Amino acid sequence: MSAECLNYEVVIAGGGFAGVYCAQSLAKALGSGARERVAIIADHNYMVFQPMLAEVCGSSISPRHVVNPIRGLCRGVSVLRGSITSFDLPKRTLTLSAGNFTGEVDVQFGHLVLAMGGIVDLSRVPGMPEHAFLMKSVGDAMELRGSLIDRIEEANLQSDPTVMRRLLTFVVVGGGFSGVETAGQILDLIQDINRFYPRIAKPEFRVILIHSGSHLLPEISEQLGRYCEENMRQRGIEMILNARVTAMTASKVTLDDGQVIETHTVISTVGNAPHPLLLDLCRKNELQCVKGRILADATMCVKGAERLWAAGDCAAVPLRDPKARHEKLGDTAPAAEGTKFCPPTAQFAYRQGLLLGKNIAAALRGGELKPFTFTGLGELASIGHRSAVADIFGFKFSGFIAWFMWRTIYLLKLPGLERKLRVMIDWTLDLFFPRDITLLRSRPTELLQEVHLEKGDRIFHSGEPALSFYIVKKGRVDLMDEHGIVKSLSDGEHFGERALMQDKIWRFNAVASEPTTLVSIDAKSFEAINSASSSIHKLFEHSASQYITRQRVEALIATMPERIRSLRVQDVMSKNLVTFRPEQTIADVLNSVTKHPYNSFPIVDAEKPLGVINETQIYDALRENLVTTESPLSKLQPVTLPTVPQTMSVPEAVERILRSGRNKLLVVDETGNLRGVLTPVDLLASRDGN
Repeated sequence: MSAECLNYEVVIAGGGFAGVYCAQSLAKALGSGARERVAIIADHNYMVFQPMLAEVCGSSISPRHVVNPIRGLCRGVSVLRGSITSFDLPKRTLTLSAGNFTGEVDVQFGHLVLAMGGIVDLSRVPGMPEHAFLMKSVGDAMELRGSLIDRIEEANLQSDPTVMRRLLTFVVVGGGFSGVETAGQILDLIQDINRFYPRIAKPEFRVILIHSGSHLLPEISEQLGRYCEENMRQRGIEMILNARVTAMTASKVTLDDGQVIETHTVISTVGNAPHPLLLDLCRKNELQCVKGRILADATMCVKGAERLWAAGDCAAVPLRDPKARHEKLGDTAPAAEGTKFCPPTAQFAYRQGLLLGKNIAAALRGGELKPFTFTGLGELASIGHRSAVADIFGFKFSGFIAWFMWRTIYLLKLPGLERKLRVMIDWTLDLFFPRDITLLRSRPTELLQEVHLEKGDRIFHSGEPALSFYIVKKGRVDLMDEHGIVKSLSDGEHFGERALMQDKIWRFNAVASEPTTLVSIDAKSFEAINSASSSIHKLFEHSASQYITRQRVEALIATMPERIRSLRVQDVMSKNLVTFRPEQTIADVLNSVTKHPYNSFPIVDAEKPLGVINETQIYDALRENLVTTESPLSKLQPVTLPTVPQTMSVPEAVERILRSGRNKLLVVDETGNLRGVLTPVDLLASRDGN
């Protein structure tokens, strides 16, 4: 049940730089009454200082020191912690999910500020959503840090050199600021803590940076990007440029040139995508978007809408000259071709938020709005080992001086005096003491992941560790051994239970045979489900028995007499069938039960098999009052069974029975009409008979 509807004059959607500083600026402009008039909504009750996330994963600073509580930063406004689920712009209402016990809450607004940023979408690369680490939030950085140390701890106990190399190979995808800084911090962490692991030699470690462009840091000059590349290569980081990742499994990364890197640790700093709520809002209200960012004018008023504003990464705000005349509020002209927009960086989001708060306050008072004219101060990137690159006001710096500037500037930008002091202490201690190697895991693995595959994409290789249980949501997956397809799975079917219930090693290769969407459940969650119920355990045991290797199938067929192996299905199938049509009643079936020694009956439509109805299904439906004895059989859903042609050989039919997990096959002729039923009993009778 929804809670009472809340009402605010201004609602700010988003708790990042743009949203928080907009709230601060608006609170200052409106004075003491701002708390009742303004609300900021955020998924978390803290703001992350993104530029320092890489130092968290490198164990240079504490994760607590890169977050600030929004309630402390925005004391003058109301703070609502919840996830927005929908917008209704005509009704000036949004709905947010507050949690398991409060449920959904409706919030009415006069003015709405969109500052939601974007999301990460890795679905375009098969395996990346499931296996890659992200660097989007402080939880991601903490999880990555823990996993890095975990891999080193495992390698310390590993005697197989091949497995050790995979454990000690760390791949970073993306050569922008986040990728470069993350790769540098990973190398710093490894080199600093290597002394604690004498069984692992330094040459065993590999840090690989993959970038799709010709040089690193495309946001700044090519000269500094080349310097960054040279510096990182000298430090021991391997560079792969002009390359893209096309697929990923638990132990392999495949590039577009066919190169394969064996690793158990991949960090993705790419995959930024528009927020789906923003796209839905634009579509429903016919608002303009520029590459997934909502179009705003220089005052950050969204074009084509009243009392709607946007700032930060989700907004396309023109990058304007300070001397240019600003556009009028509400100007709905399309963006001119070639228009430049502000880059989605912290320095722009911070300043957009400050100005937007002042503009909204001016709009509430009927005052004049000011255009956003900031064009940037420059860019900095730390590349590890007390080295950085910088482009400030057109002047380029590199090395230790740039690193000192990086730390000084970002320390000054870090919100809160307390956080500044704590980070200074962390950095000072880092100069004299080794980095912390305590293994703490920050968050549980997500229980469910959707994996999108194209035809030919590989899910896992034989011999790799089994980490997930899969359900085919849509499409088809083939499980194959060296002889060919072992089993083909389509919508609603699942796989992975055999490996997870045995030695947790894949025995087959899994490949999508058409565009496919999978739902994956991690191994720990699968084990909890499997052990919680004996009936579920039996279900998985039964389905696991279907994954039989070609060698095992051939061994079973070899035990049959040669004369039986030479027969066709039509020679051994049961031909005396009792069939029913969908329009017949359940009473008709019940009458036949007493006359024939069968417990299931085929349902046909013009001799075409639809499936079978069994006694248990009828009994359950009658018990639950879902049907009566006079109900037609069409009220029940027939159980689908595999069909085989009557001309199929007996060995092929035996394999089909083994792989289907069924104890019965429907036999059809060349026109698809039902001609018989084949069961293991029929095969045994043929084996023992004349």
